[in-house]
Amino acid sequence: MLSHYKTPLARLGDPVARVLLQAHVRPNHLTVLGLGVSIVAAGALAGGRLRTGAVLLTLAGLFDFFDGSLARLANSVSAFGAFLDSVVDRYSDLVVLLGIVLFYHHAADTVGVFLTMITVLGTVMVSYTKARAQSIGLPCEIGLMERPERLIVLIAGATFNLLTAAMVVLAVLTNLTALQRIFYTRAASTPPRVPVAVPAVASITMKLSTAAVSPGESLDMGSLRGGSFRSVIIVP
Repeated sequence: MLSHYKTPLARLGDPVARVLLQAHVRPNHLTVLGLGVSIVAAGALAGGRLRTGAVLLTLAGLFDFFDGSLARLANSVSAFGAFLDSVVDRYSDLVVLLGIVLFYHHAADTVGVFLTMITVLGTVMVSYTKARAQSIGLPCEIGLMERPERLIVLIAGATFNLLTAAMVVLAVLTNLTALQRIFYTRAASTPPRVPVAVPAVASITMKLSTAAVSPGESLDMGSLRGGSFRSVIIVP
């Protein structure tokens, strides 16, 4: 959902991006640095230091937020940069979820492990459905639980010690988002049906072929155009 506000939100990061640009920081530097912070966050979450993990996730999210603004201001937007950003985002998502799986594993919390694995599945499918839609020329910028929303839910759950509740929300909504994108792509890629008009003469001919009229009886053509007529059966 937040992707619809990507442009106005990106403007908010311009002042920080300008400072980073003057310090000769490049967008790809921020992208890779964000992955490193996500790995450290995963380690903190795996060790049960949930609030530390939340702070680190916030920092990683800020790196991801500023790299786009920095690329635009530096006039260095490129296809490879977008590709690298997408790939690194997937690594970051999965390594953080792996840390949460390890946290639940150490706590012998089977339900938590199950919820996190369902979230992993939904997270992968959210990204995959978008990539496949884009490969056939559809943007597919829709969904209840895109990456910014997933980060917000994770950070909130870790901060307020409600991680299991956060995983329930993510397990459900990530998979719903994947389904939402599947149905959207199906509707957008299906050509509209064009109704085929049947000529009036052909319609009347078809009706005449089904009517039997006795000698001397007239047939009301107005009735035929209206779609109804009186069938007459000739008795030998």
